[in-house]
Amino acid sequence: MNNRIHRSTPAFSLAVYYIFAFILFAGYIFVYQTAPFEVAINDTLLNLMITFASLFAAIVATVIFFHYHPEDRPRIVWLNLALGCWFWFLAEAIWTAIYFVLGVVPTPSAADVGWVIGFIFFTIAIYHQYILILPAWKNRIMIIAFGSWAFVLIVPWLVLSIMRIFTLEDCINYFYPLADLGIGIAGLMLVYFFRGGLLMRPWLGMVVFGISDFFYAWAEQTGVYTWSVENNNLLTLAIDSSYLAAYLILGLGFLSHWILINYGLRGNQK
Repeated sequence: MNNRIHRSTPAFSLAVYYIFAFILFAGYIFVYQTAPFEVAINDTLLNLMITFASLFAAIVATVIFFHYHPEDRPRIVWLNLALGCWFWFLAEAIWTAIYFVLGVVPTPSAADVGWVIGFIFFTIAIYHQYILILPAWKNRIMIIAFGSWAFVLIVPWLVLSIMRIFTLEDCINYFYPLADLGIGIAGLMLVYFFRGGLLMRPWLGMVVFGISDFFYAWAEQTGVYTWSVENNNLLTLAIDSSYLAAYLILGLGFLSHWILINYGLRGNQK
């Protein structure tokens, strides 16, 4: 009887998460499209759904971190992944609170601090994951990491300065898609190195974040996003819902990894 319960736990956990993710995503689309409440409440509810999805990812990442013993090498990876997720959750919560109170979120805001710090911890996590699988490339990986941050910080400042439209708000708005793209590319390479194995799953959400933010930045800068909003086009729904999807995929990847380290490949408890 106990063995049957143990074997069913992974499937049950995944089933519960799939149901949770479906309800949250379907609810987001319903509220987004039908706007059943006044604008402030409607937008706050949408923001809360994203915040809740980010909270789940942070909790699961933390549980995985505590699973590893201090001498386990993956522990440092999950420490930084968990910290990055908690700072992103904090940023989402702050952004939602500011929007609820003011009806608009200025840039920069306290939420931006949380997102930027989160990026730092994600970079550290990716660095440690790479040196776990490519230890001989440690110095090269460190150079790439610092070079990527230099590129992400300098390019927006340089381009905006040359165009003589430099503002802190524009600089931050350009930082996010580039940073997400960098994280996404790093995550995509990890998917390649793991050859489609189960260990790739925690990084798929990072890839989706990169695609989502880059797509949003392109639509915003070209005016397509504004046009889509004014014409009630489904493009804005696709762009905005992809951000929630990224968190949900990130949570699924973390949950799948938790199942792997607790129950093994066949779902048997260790």
